[in-house]
Amino acid sequence: MDVNTVPWVGIVFGALFAGVGVHAMIVGQRLRRRGVRVPGVVAGLRWSGGDNGVYYPTLQFRTVQGFVMETESDLGSNPSPVRPGQQVMVVYDPERPRHARLDGAGGRGVLRSVLFMIVGAVVLVVSLVAAAGSWL
Repeated sequence: MDVNTVPWVGIVFGALFAGVGVHAMIVGQRLRRRGVRVPGVVAGLRWSGGDNGVYYPTLQFRTVQGFVMETESDLGSNPSPVRPGQQVMVVYDPERPRHARLDGAGGRGVLRSVLFMIVGAVVLVVSLVAAAGSWL
């Protein structure tokens, strides 16, 4: 890899990482403001990411309108805080019931969102400084 390519990889990686954090924060804020909390069950766990991956819980719950929903949370973790068959509280967006997460501090994703944004911003700034140094 060319030395001049390294800052661009960092810029792209930093921007994507920060973007994921911003998206997770927006979804979490929407769920906190408008979300409906209902009992549910963990229908399963999906492993993603190879050796350093995370588990994404599949949540099954009944909406207040009586529809049974099954959807995968957009937040994963390793280790998983839940196991298949476990009864949980779910928070979902009543306008988009497929947008659902585990209820609670970890399920809202605030800490993870902030960490993603901070790491992404640091990588982005360092890469931009490196790129600017190579241009001068």
